[in-house]
Amino acid sequence: MDTPSKTYISKTRIGVLTVATMGMASLAITPSYAAIAKFFTLNNTSVQMLTSLPNLFMMLAGLLVGRLTATKLNLKTLTLSAIIFIVIGGFLPLAFHDSFTFLLICSCLVGLGQGMCTNLAQVLISTMLPETERQSTMGLSTTFTNIGGIIFIMGGGQLAASSTWVSNYWIYIFSLLVLIVVVLMVPLHPLPVNNGEVDTGEGKIKLNKYVFYCAFWSFCIMLLNNVLNNNIALFVVKQHLGATSQAALTSTVSLIGGMICGFFVGMIGKHFKYSSIALSFILYGFSYFLIGYGHSLLIAFIGSFVVGAAMSIAMGQFPYLISIAVGKTSVSMALGVYVAIYSIGGVVSPFVVNPLTSLFSKMGLNVFSVSGVLALVLGIICLIVKFQKNLVDNSLVAEN
Repeated sequence: MDTPSKTYISKTRIGVLTVATMGMASLAITPSYAAIAKFFTLNNTSVQMLTSLPNLFMMLAGLLVGRLTATKLNLKTLTLSAIIFIVIGGFLPLAFHDSFTFLLICSCLVGLGQGMCTNLAQVLISTMLPETERQSTMGLSTTFTNIGGIIFIMGGGQLAASSTWVSNYWIYIFSLLVLIVVVLMVPLHPLPVNNGEVDTGEGKIKLNKYVFYCAFWSFCIMLLNNVLNNNIALFVVKQHLGATSQAALTSTVSLIGGMICGFFVGMIGKHFKYSSIALSFILYGFSYFLIGYGHSLLIAFIGSFVVGAAMSIAMGQFPYLISIAVGKTSVSMALGVYVAIYSIGGVVSPFVVNPLTSLFSKMGLNVFSVSGVLALVLGIICLIVKFQKNLVDNSLVAEN
């Protein structure tokens, strides 16, 4: 059978990377947190459920996709279904927005689609692209995830600022455009890659301890990362650093940091072969101290930029680490477990960080400084237990 042409590979690559732009779809409503809290008379933890609860459905989506892909269901059909969930969950609040419970249900539907897309993007890369394209494309998928996040958050914030918080939901038109691109670009029946070699998918699924180690540390990353997503808009407004539109811009700066860093994730991974995940935690600690004690919108921008870079490094490395930790037939399910467990970190974030903040508030600490201390402690532990070194060394032994 003929090797796929460069045009076919490029077209497929674009389609797959477009799927990755759905990786932050649930964050679209974050610029309107303050307005929604005021409209429904809610406290911070309650309104934050609009982005923390969808992570629970991302967890379910991770396990679901891991199992469905293992049964050889058509990947394009699964991907289109995932994007349709996001479209429906994003559009329904435009018509029905008088019930906060209904908004939560819609957010969960978006979370389900987002979780499926997060997993499927990596599975599509692993199955539809030649090995020579996979590592670079995995790095670029982080960049595209952040590009999508920029569109969702910045666009949603501008729509809300120009009208009301309800208009924020119009940004989900972008997910409809992505649906069209996937229909046109992602092949229904992919051609064999790697000189006609076809992955038969035969063999038992085997998940080793390193999959769960990756899932645990990614859980911690998501717990920390959602501190910014859940609090930055409220923090900027309450500290009188800026208005709603500027709060949205602060979140967008984080995504720009992630987008730019995504181009260099592969290079960073090579230079910090055994410590890139620990580096990510340290960057979170540094950035949250900047935001918490900077008392300036400019410093908040800088801190937010570094948060995005930290997230990009971690989430660009974890899929790669998983891919070298298990056999080819187990990658899909391993990614599903990884997505499922790290999603829980997003769910529990406000329930862990907010009580800690209340506990240490008398010491002059705020939500960001508390999170900064937590990040540094986790980074030190990650280095001490040699998580990444043990995984990489054992994978090399397994390959030989």
